[in-house]
Amino acid sequence: MAWSGAAFVLLLFPAIIMTGLLPPLSPMKTAAEVAQFWSTNTGLKRLGLVVMLAAAGLQVPLGALIAVRIKQMEGRYSALAYAELIAAGLSVVAILLPTFAFAAASYRPERDPEITQALNVLVWLPFVMNGPAATIQCLAIGFAVFGAWHEVWPRWFGYWNMWCGFVFAAGGLVVLFKDGVFAWNGLLAFWLVAVFFGVWFL
Repeated sequence: MAWSGAAFVLLLFPAIIMTGLLPPLSPMKTAAEVAQFWSTNTGLKRLGLVVMLAAAGLQVPLGALIAVRIKQMEGRYSALAYAELIAAGLSVVAILLPTFAFAAASYRPERDPEITQALNVLVWLPFVMNGPAATIQCLAIGFAVFGAWHEVWPRWFGYWNMWCGFVFAAGGLVVLFKDGVFAWNGLLAFWLVAVFFGVWFL
């Protein structure tokens, strides 16, 4: 179950590259440019989306294992364990729903470019703004470490998770920006979060 976290990263990021989403499309792209992107290499893009779906589910075994470890630290009545477990489930949905919208954008590339652009926005905003579920997982782990009855993880791991939770929350600002570091392709909102996200799972 622990190895599923590494498998998630090793499937998700190559799948994002296969789909052509790394680096992300700029929010400043015109409808014609977005439509052109989704109408090229459609077979490879769709295959990448299938792999993204497969990767998404791998968060569940790791989340369940983390919940068990939190329960070891907190005891029988562990609210943090349940909070972490629910957040792990929501993290799966946070990848599934954007992947479905990505698939819709690639499925009918001949449609009106304005519709494809709208689908593209519908994808990128939730895909990058999905910080709450990951942040809740991190905070649950951090608070469990700090208040542990039985030590499972060292205290530095609690601080690491608190910091990751703070970084993940930066993605929530993308709706306010179309360019710069907080845009959905920006240094802080996307790249920093992506690095911390991958490292956290590993």
